Amino acid sequence: MTRSDKLGKLVAVFDQFHFAIAKLDDPMAQRLVVNWAGIRHQYDQPTIAPRSALASGMEQGLRETPMLMQSMQPEARKHAVQALAAATSAHYPDFLVKEADRLAKIKMRGSIRGEGEFHLVRHQIDMLEGEPGQEQELRLLYELAEKFEGRRR
Repeated sequence: MTRSDKLGKLVAVFDQFHFAIAKLDDPMAQRLVVNWAGIRHQYDQPTIAPRSALASGMEQGLRETPMLMQSMQPEARKHAVQALAAATSAHYPDFLVKEADRLAKIKMRGSIRGEGEFHLVRHQIDMLEGEPGQEQELRLLYELAEKFEGRRR
């Protein structure tokens, strides 16, 4: 994948995600939509930074978006989590493969090493809560998150 392809895929992810959450009656969702609308034009004809730098920054933003969704109301967060997963799956499935690999390493190790890994685990919990047949996986993820939060205190 060329860098420009990566940027295009990431823009498509964020476009679809923000379109989906624009309908939510949630202050954080609305802030995210307004923010995206304010910066979206910078990715059409990038002049402020190389496309590769923009793509790297957007990929980091994609990793951090679940952290921003934590402050949403539970029902809105559930919808936003699903919208992000659908947009990423549709436009940038390679990202999901990388994140699944990171999650597998965390589970194999049996511990979370930092805030980024914590938010990955927390996002996975949000995705699985309420899904039938996920009780065992959720128990493991809850345990990992609780151990990490215990060390932060």
